[in-house]
This record gives sequence, C-alpha cells and structure tokens, in this order.
Amino acid sequence: MSDPDRPYTPKPSFRTRARSGRREGDLRTVGELMNATLGKNRLGFGVQRAQALLVWPQAVGPEVARLTRARSFQFGTLHIEARDSAAAHHLSMQRHHFMRRLNELLAQQAPPGVAPEQVTEIRFGTGWTDPGEARRAHAPQLPPLAPAEQARAAQAAQAAGQELQDVAQRAAEAVARRRRWREQQGWHPCPVCGEPSPHTPCRPCQRTLREPLVRRAADDLMRRPETILGLEDRLGPAAEQAAHFLAVQGLEGRLQLLALECVQSGGAGDYREFLEEQCGKLLAVMGRKPLSAVTAADYALLPEQVRQVLLAGRGTQRR
Repeated sequence: MSDPDRPYTPKPSFRTRARSGRREGDLRTVGELMNATLGKNRLGFGVQRAQALLVWPQAVGPEVARLTRARSFQFGTLHIEARDSAAAHHLSMQRHHFMRRLNELLAQQAPPGVAPEQVTEIRFGTGWTDPGEARRAHAPQLPPLAPAEQARAAQAAQAAGQELQDVAQRAAEAVARRRRWREQQGWHPCPVCGEPSPHTPCRPCQRTLREPLVRRAADDLMRRPETILGLEDRLGPAAEQAAHFLAVQGLEGRLQLLALECVQSGGAGDYREFLEEQCGKLLAVMGRKPLSAVTAADYALLPEQVRQVLLAGRGTQRR
C-alpha cells in the first residue's frame, strides 16, 4: 500500500526510456546486448568463425597474406590455402607462431565479457591463385610503340606539368599501346570518338548518343551550326563529339533526300536554294565553324551525289 504523504514521482515514459539507450533496469552494454541477440539466434559462433578468417592477413603480414587465403574455421582448426605445395610446407613449419598471433588478435577484438574461440590448429593446403596474377597471366601482350608514337605520348604528357610528366607519359604510352593492340585484333575506329572497338559505335558512345541533352544539342547544330562554338565547354568532350556525329548524320541524310527531290523536280529553284543552304550547314558542322566561315574549297567534302546535283544546278542557273 502506497504512502499517501509521499510526493508523486512520474515514471519515465517508454519514449524517454528508449532515448536513454536501454530499458529500465537493463544496464548491459550495446556489445553485450548484441552478443546476447546473436547467441539467441545461434549466430554467435558463426561471427567468431568469420572473425578468425578476417584477422588472418593482419596476423601473418602482407607478404604471407599475398600468398595465402583463409578458407574456413571449424572446431578450432583454421584451414588455409596456399599457392603451391612448397609454400604450404614452409608455412606449416611456422603455424605455432601464427596461432599465437591469431589468438592474441581475436582476444583483443572480442567484445567485453566474451571469450573468443581459440585457434588450436592450422592446416595448410594448396589450390589458391592470386586473382591479380591470374588477370596478369591472361592479359594481352601489348605491342611496342613506334618512335613517332612515343614522341606523341611525350608531347601529350608535357601538359601535365614537370612533376607529373613521367607519370602522364607512361599513361599516354599505355593508352597508345592498348589502341594499337585493338587495331591488330581487327577492331575498327568508333565513328564518334575514334577509339578502336568491336562495336560500331563503341558501347560508351552508344550510351552518350541516347542522352536527351546530346540529341537537343545535335538538333541545334543542324539549325544553327555556330552553336558548335563553346559546345565542348558546355557539354564536355564526349558529349560534344556525340552531338557533332548526330548532326552530321542528320544533315547528310537530309541532303540525300533533297538531292533526289531536286533531280525529280527538274532542278526547281526552291529545291536548289534549299539544297545549297543545307550543304553550307553540313560543311560548317563538319568543320566545326560558323556558316560564314565556309569556303568554296570546303564543297569538295560533300557527298559525291549531292555535289554533282549542286554543280549541275549551278550550271543550269548560269545558262
């Protein structure tokens, strides 16, 4: 029975107890609660076994870790795979040293009040290969560079500055050797970026060509070729190349149809004027310059059929 003269003290609400980080009367730490939860769900031993595998590289050091892989840990026995039988035999002679270091690390990393499962035996086997070495073994043998290609790589590296010039030159040479190897495999240059690829266009350029921003830029180029100026700064080099490619393709297709209609109409003036206007836009886009900068010499770059129709129309107009 409660004392009527005792002042009333409100009991903390569930929300207050939840904010405090523990239930009322529960003074266990988070680590203890975690281990209790794992033990209730029979996951504690699995976590301890995984911990023994994870600390193996730390216990043996980077050189031995590079030659081995911890495979499993059961009933106190840690199973290790080595690259070959010679390495397995050599490491087996040092297993007691490894066990002592492993148990020290497991004790240090165990939660308070929890005794980790001890490593009582280490067994070494074979059958593991370093994935990095496997990749290097299957890597293509890149061809050497010609002196002219080395000179171009050195020239490109000068833009990186004195401190990074050597690194930049090696990177440029690696890119050049890779490109030459692809050409030797029969890969053709991508019509957008120029890099050799088994696909036409290459996969990265295919994704770029589908970008709505790139398609809008290509439409603007077809209408106003002068928008090519500064386009690389606005979109980046890859997107600029893709927009340029789409604009050239679109204008060339339009000119082929216009040339056919001009022939079928007998060289009507309206068709001929529109054809010449579109030819100027194509040449401006191809040369990455404004329409006013197109010269008479540029018309030699037109598709042959379009150029013949255009010249025939000009001859008829003179007569």
